[in-house]
Amino acid sequence: MNVLLLCNQPETRSIFEEFCKSADHHFLRVSSLSSAAAVMESQNFDVLIVEDCTSELVGLRIIEDKRKQTPSLFVMIVGNNSEPEASAALKLRADVFLTKPIQPGLIALNFAQACKRHELENKIREAEDESTRVHQELRESLGRQRQATTEKNLTYRELLLSYSRMQDLNQQRNNFLAMATHELRTPVTVMKGYHRILLDEALGKLPPEQREVLLESEQSCTRLVRIINSLLDLSRIEAGKLELIFRESDFVSNIKSVIKQAREACKRKNLSLVVKVEKGIPRFRFDRDRVNQVVTNLLENSIKYTPRGGKIYVSVQPYFWERRTPSDTADGEPKSDSPQLPLEVYAARGNAVMVQVKDTGIGISPEHQQEIFDQFTQVSSNHMNRSGLGLGLAISKRIIDTHGGKIWVDSQSHSGSTFIFVLPLNPPNGSNLNNESILNNRQSQESAAQNHEPADFDSRRRR
Repeated sequence: MNVLLLCNQPETRSIFEEFCKSADHHFLRVSSLSSAAAVMESQNFDVLIVEDCTSELVGLRIIEDKRKQTPSLFVMIVGNNSEPEASAALKLRADVFLTKPIQPGLIALNFAQACKRHELENKIREAEDESTRVHQELRESLGRQRQATTEKNLTYRELLLSYSRMQDLNQQRNNFLAMATHELRTPVTVMKGYHRILLDEALGKLPPEQREVLLESEQSCTRLVRIINSLLDLSRIEAGKLELIFRESDFVSNIKSVIKQAREACKRKNLSLVVKVEKGIPRFRFDRDRVNQVVTNLLENSIKYTPRGGKIYVSVQPYFWERRTPSDTADGEPKSDSPQLPLEVYAARGNAVMVQVKDTGIGISPEHQQEIFDQFTQVSSNHMNRSGLGLGLAISKRIIDTHGGKIWVDSQSHSGSTFIFVLPLNPPNGSNLNNESILNNRQSQESAAQNHEPADFDSRRRR
């Protein structure tokens, strides 16, 4: 601490000087009030010791002022305990009055109190400084928060305006899409009808060369009709008007009719088409035309991306779709209220139907297996055939989702692809079925059915 001694007695000076030196305090002595006033104006002191100069104590205005300015200043009065000295000590609001002869033990005790006060005052100042800093940061933070709130409100308004404009543009696009596709479909349908009249030779016999040209032209018209229909479906989906007509129907017969139509395309490309339909699939309610559209899209993709001489496998089988419930255990295994039965029994009691369309084509890399179900998406690695708009799988996914089912792909680059979709026989309200349970259950059922499928078909299955 900084110690200032105002005294004229060598003995008093010696006592305090020795103590300050031993305690490592900074010590300064002055002999007159004017010197003390000058020193106290230029620097701060923690302890002020005033000897019994009664004549000077009466006029210690500068010390009084300093005492008021610095409440932490520890003031010691050294004297003979006379009445004037006591009065002066009270006026100065002295902390200690030491009477002569001075006891070193009392000096140490009073300096310990001074040190304690000094530490407390330092902590108080630090706390005040910290409080001031925190208040300043709070004010700045509140200012930034107000500014951020203002900017957020402005951004929100801009987003609302942008969203409104986007909705208007989207509606205009849907309207244009619907109108354009309707206008296109009529002349294309007429052209296709004329092609069929000529190919049926209703207007006369056709040379082989002309028949071949007309067949190619008819196939192009058919592709164009499918593109137009896809655009129409997209416009209905965007407008939320994709309606499905659920009627009880024979699922297997519908699938076989779609496969029959695809055989001609497979034959033209020299592709083998292997079909495996298991028994036990009952009639159930589904939108026949829309499900046939999904199977057609999957078959056309397999034909498109499979090189000549390749193979396409179609599998239709009953399926038990395990449904997750909130009562699942912590380790992820579902609790079942029903007794544990063999897997074959569960499969026989299937609550869904699974369709797989597998090919030996170019395959799809894992990083593209999610995006292929997005609108207008064609995988960049599929350079073999980039015809079409990339809408088939997106529309197929929406159709399967609306049935309460799931559709996914299992593939690797240059190793073929397997497209799988599952339709529940009795989908629950909201169609909340878990895709993960499909994949896990599928692996188990494939193992159980391993001995009943062709070796080349089963060996190429992948999770």
